[in-house]
Amino acid sequence: MCSFEAKTMGRTKIIAFWVLVTLSVACGLEETGHNPGAGDGIWIGPGSIVGGSGSGAEEGRNEVWYTVGVDYPEGYDWRSDEEKESVRCSLVVFADGIPMMKVPVGQEYEISSDPDMHRMLGGNLYTDYSTAEETVIKRNGTQAFRYAGNEMIVGMAVEGDYVYTLGLSRGGAGFSFRRNGEVLLERKNCHAYPRLQRVEDGFSLAFYEPVDGQMRDRCFHYMAGEVCEVALRKDVVKVWDVICHQDKLCYLASVLGSSDPMIVAGSEKYELEVPKGMQVQSCRFIEGEDELYVEGIVRNDGGISSALWKMNDLQEVFPSGYIVSAFCLGNDVLACVLNASSEISPGIIYCGGESCNMPLGYMSMGGQSIVMSDGFLYAGLTSKKGNNGAVWTEKEMKPLKINGFISHMSVY
Repeated sequence: MCSFEAKTMGRTKIIAFWVLVTLSVACGLEETGHNPGAGDGIWIGPGSIVGGSGSGAEEGRNEVWYTVGVDYPEGYDWRSDEEKESVRCSLVVFADGIPMMKVPVGQEYEISSDPDMHRMLGGNLYTDYSTAEETVIKRNGTQAFRYAGNEMIVGMAVEGDYVYTLGLSRGGAGFSFRRNGEVLLERKNCHAYPRLQRVEDGFSLAFYEPVDGQMRDRCFHYMAGEVCEVALRKDVVKVWDVICHQDKLCYLASVLGSSDPMIVAGSEKYELEVPKGMQVQSCRFIEGEDELYVEGIVRNDGGISSALWKMNDLQEVFPSGYIVSAFCLGNDVLACVLNASSEISPGIIYCGGESCNMPLGYMSMGGQSIVMSDGFLYAGLTSKKGNNGAVWTEKEMKPLKINGFISHMSVY
């Protein structure tokens, strides 16, 4: 269970960690000869945990929490040019708050600052980049593989030397599931649900195919090399999401005669508990080891907001204007961050039924800016005023030495 109370922990660091702390305090990344704003190559710091070596974590801990930040030159207002990428910037990787690696961003490096186009997996930084003709996957700034086709990567998994990707065509319909760039499954006229799921027998994913003249689409499920059509109830008009949970195929759907979506798991159905006067606009599954959650957008007379269910039981409806930006699960406890639509209101950090306000003037960016490690909750927060980004944990802010935004959080 995650805790919001501050705790005092004994911290005995390994030698590599103290060496890196000394270097960081004495000179910082800017003074190593590899200014993150200059884009002059990849910098990997002493005691780097990239590839899983030298953790820098305190004794007794099993995990390292990683933060990826997009860093711009000192003094530059990155907020005014956030999407144009016309100014040099870098991806900087922190392990337990200590800078470990810097990778330059730019077209010539085939690396993007888009928070949805990089992630930490197994202690390595993986990026994807697409041109009109190709998609390029890199590991720690070095090419892993590339393949023909302009795709947006919505799912990635790493097992040994294999990198599995689920990519959606940027040109419209179509997707591919690949291993090191080699096609395992491809459909030109279908749309994949953005989830690549690891199951006991391999990988699982779902997709749908529009059918001319029919109200609903045909749904399919891929499991360990085999594709089968999902047997939908006759009253289903729209399938929001499909997932394999505890060896049972489940789908989340809207049906005729009801304004509330339902979960169908095998022969059983569960209608989502929706407060009177509210209407679900969209919804998706969030899977834990034992529990199945649903996150959705609801509308009422006051506007729209996010809501959470454990299976079909309503857990939380957030105030109007608060939308889930990122979520994570730890020991079947659901946590999420919600940005405020109002500039004068603070965002919300939610964990297992308890909520608190994030510091005023901060927000979360990217779909994976929150994580749990060894029972502690870490949220990567970005300053709306252009100050340094920071990691929120145990109701305390830990600033990171970047001029930019925090784009990704993970544990390994």
